[in-house]
Amino acid sequence: MSENKEFYKSVYKIAVPVTLQSLLMALLNLTDQLMVGQLGDVAIASVGISTKIYGIIAVVLAGLSTGVSIYAAQFWGNKDSKSVSQVLGLGLIAGFTFSFLFSAAVFLDSPLFLSLFTTDVNVIDEGYIFLQVMSIGFVPVMLTMMYSAILRSTGHAKWPMYVSLISVGLNIILNYVLIYGHFGAPALGLKGAAIATLISRILECLLIIGAVYRYRLPGAVGLKNLFIIPKPLIRKFFGTTYPLLLTELIWVLGETVYAIIYSRMGSTEMTAMTITFPLQGLCIGLLSGLASAAGVMVGNRLGADETELALDHAKRFIRLGIIISLIVGVIIAAGSKLYVSAFNISEDAKQMSMYIVIVFAGFLWVKVSNMIIAGGILNSGGDSKFVFTLESTTTWLIGVPSGLLLSYVWNQPVYLVYLVISLEEVVRFGFGYTRIYSRKWIRNLVHDVVEKAM
Repeated sequence: MSENKEFYKSVYKIAVPVTLQSLLMALLNLTDQLMVGQLGDVAIASVGISTKIYGIIAVVLAGLSTGVSIYAAQFWGNKDSKSVSQVLGLGLIAGFTFSFLFSAAVFLDSPLFLSLFTTDVNVIDEGYIFLQVMSIGFVPVMLTMMYSAILRSTGHAKWPMYVSLISVGLNIILNYVLIYGHFGAPALGLKGAAIATLISRILECLLIIGAVYRYRLPGAVGLKNLFIIPKPLIRKFFGTTYPLLLTELIWVLGETVYAIIYSRMGSTEMTAMTITFPLQGLCIGLLSGLASAAGVMVGNRLGADETELALDHAKRFIRLGIIISLIVGVIIAAGSKLYVSAFNISEDAKQMSMYIVIVFAGFLWVKVSNMIIAGGILNSGGDSKFVFTLESTTTWLIGVPSGLLLSYVWNQPVYLVYLVISLEEVVRFGFGYTRIYSRKWIRNLVHDVVEKAM
């Protein structure tokens, strides 16, 4: 009984802060859209395209931070705080190199980057200032992500949540002041939105690093212990991390193709699909904490060479994810009509949206299970090459071809296209679940690294 209590106490300690942080970011995105949406079509388009450009660096940093999390969790389980700091240093070196170069390129020629996505002269002329200001925040974003990865992997997930709460609150206030010119400030419009976001990101970065050193949290070391990194760790880290980067890239490309498929089916279909995105993002964010907790707790056990306990934790997380997501799915399906009625759209679009919401609700349990299995458990054992193979093959051999066939060749309704595309998740679940029980993913990644470094 005490073991059960300890398990759920650890889940609560990690999953709840990550979930709340995801919800905070969803709230910020929604608020940004509403505030910028008052500035007109050009402003909305500029922000949309800038978000896509930011998505490029976000993909790379997400892969790097996941790699940092994997090794930090195992080192922490092995009670090796020195190596936790070294893997943070490795993430900072790689992250700074990419984010600084990308930031400099975007800052120096923002119109070029915008022109890759649009030929609208108005969007380029007005949007480049927004993108230029935003690019200054790429390095602070990297620092926040790397330190947050360390804190979550060592059981200190509440700190990134606290910092995000402050950052999101400040961003909303600054948006109100700088976009519209309240409290005596000039009305800067789109530029004001960019400045608000930049200030919030810099503050978030300073707060997270300040908390680490003020309270002597993991990663609070001098430069010598942070950046003197043993070669065996460098080789293993990048051997594990490059498939993570490829997996993130494959996911972005796949989502882009799906968006193109839906948009080319017609404006009504695209509207029906688009209004379900906030609900989908909210649900996935609500349950994302389980995947993070799985990665940390299973990784800790692997680093401590407690393989049976790691497998037991993995099975528990899968069961827990299925139970919670089934309950949430039933609630979503029951409220689908009420949700779509909140939008001022045509009756046809409302009907399509309701069907899409119901399909999403039906597949939610498998989507969440795959987050836990691939993003949490398998990656915690360094099984990133298998995860990349699984993600890429199911997306490009099942999801994309079936979506193209049903929409362009057989002219099926959008909710049926979405349903068939979602079947890739079922296939992914089958292979991932089998992999869990094969035990091939169960590896202590840090034992030999420490030995070779000594």
